[in-house]
Formats: sequence, C-alpha cells, structure tokens
Amino acid sequence: MKESIISLLIMVIMAGIHSFLFAACSPIKPSKQSDSYLSDKSNSFLIFDHSHSEFDFLLKKNVHKEWVNYEGFLSETELFARYVDKLGNVESHVLATWTREQKLAFWINAYNAFTLKAIMERYPIRGRSLIGLFFPRNSILQIPGIWSRIKFKAGGKKVTLGQIEHKIIRKLFDEPRIHFAIVCASRSCANLRPEAYRANILEKQLHEQAVQFINDPSKGVRWDRDNHRLYISKVFKWFKKDFEKKDISTGPSTRSIKSNQPVLRFIRQYIRNKDVIDWIDRSRDIRVSYLPYDWRLNNKAKKLRLDH
Repeated sequence: MKESIISLLIMVIMAGIHSFLFAACSPIKPSKQSDSYLSDKSNSFLIFDHSHSEFDFLLKKNVHKEWVNYEGFLSETELFARYVDKLGNVESHVLATWTREQKLAFWINAYNAFTLKAIMERYPIRGRSLIGLFFPRNSILQIPGIWSRIKFKAGGKKVTLGQIEHKIIRKLFDEPRIHFAIVCASRSCANLRPEAYRANILEKQLHEQAVQFINDPSKGVRWDRDNHRLYISKVFKWFKKDFEKKDISTGPSTRSIKSNQPVLRFIRQYIRNKDVIDWIDRSRDIRVSYLPYDWRLNNKAKKLRLDH
C-alpha cells in the first residue's frame, strides 16, 4: 500500500514537471481566449520614446557579457518602474500606427523588462515548491506561472510572457532571431543585450545576437570533430518550425545541405568556425545532438550561493 502511494506521488510530480517545462520556451500557443488583448477601443494618445532611454541606461549599467546584475536593477527601481509604466501606457490603436521595426523592438524590450521585473520582485529566488526541488534553487522556473499566469501591462492590455512570445512576436513577425533576443534569464539562453532594442538599428542588433549565440559553444553550437557530431541548443529543437520557415537553400553556400536539415541551413548563415562550415557544406555524416540546458539564473552577484 505504501509503495503504491509513493508511486502515485512520483507520477503526479513528474506530470507537473512535464507541463511546467513545456510551458516554458515551447511553441505551445496560449488558449484562444487570450486573443482579446490584440484589440483596444481606447481613444487615448501617447507619445512614446522609441529609444527606450530608461531601459537602455539600466541595461548598459547592469548587464556584463552573459551576466545580469539584478542587485543593480534593484538599486534603481524608480527608473525601472517609470519605464515599465510607459510600456503599459501605450494603447493598442497607437501601437498599430508604428512601423514593423518599432513594434518588434517594443515587444522584445517589453518581454525582457517584464522578465526582469518578475525576478526583481522575488529576488533572491529560492526553491519554494515540491516541483521546484527538481530545478536549480535560483532558477526562474521556481516562480510559479512565470510564463502563463503572471500578467503585465503592455500595449494597453494585461499580457503574460507566454502571450507576448507566442501570440504576438512569433505569430505576427515571422522572425526566428527573436529567440536570441528575448531572454528567459537562464544561463543557457541568449545573453541579455547590454542595450535596448531600437527600430533604427534592429536588423543589426538581431544579426549580432544570432552570431553571438550560435558561435558560443556553451550555448549555441559546439562541433565535436572526433565524433562528427554537432551539438546545438535545445532552442533549435523547441522552435524548430520557426527556423525552418527561413528557407535559404537556394544560396550557393547551402545547396549541398540535405533538404531534411533546414535548421542546419539556418545555422550555417551565422557560423564563424571554418571547420564547421566546411563540414556542413560537404554534407557528410553530420549527427546532431542537443546541448544540456542550464536553468540557473544568469546572476552576476557572487555573494549568493544559490547556484545548485
């Protein structure tokens, strides 16, 4: 009897873990009921600062390579709150008049700012739930409902991080490089850029983020020459369809890549390692595996011993 109860408890916990992880960084779409945030009948008007100056200042000051100084953000909560309020004050009918680049920069910055906000409000993060026992104590996964339940105001509506990612950015912009721009605050996700995204330089920023992530062997792509194996981020697995949409197979450098490897065709554009480029172009026996994903917080603070 006792063994049956233990087995049932383990099954319940594992089911919870599966659904929790799949909601994080997965292509599952929120329910259709959440579509209401895409419309707004308000007649208010807002002149928005498309340089995102407050956020830009804070990012330059508190982001260093792959690390984020959350304590630094916490020391300037008033400035941060002012920026977050501006995101919420933008009405949807005003946002609709912006250029594609202005809209995309707005939503990328909103996603990153709201992720920071959720962490700052709970900093330092520590494991508090039964499911949390299976993740690092300082991981964003320790925040219940981080992607699906916690709501923020942006574009005049209440939205979750999941809605911003799946129902707005992925659905409306068809831009796979956003997976190197929006940051889930883990050590294996793309680095938070030390500046705000801006419409006038957005293409340059997205390109640089893709190059940086893909050429980082600990995060993006690592080549095992001896075993002819290419290790790539699980991001390319979770969002495979996004990368397959950008079919560049007609280019001279990608014609030899097998048609059933569209993700490699995408990666090939940004690889800077000549050995990897040569191997992909020759289309030899390339075996693809996925790098382990490190969910520990991308925290710069050294005094907190919560890494495990």
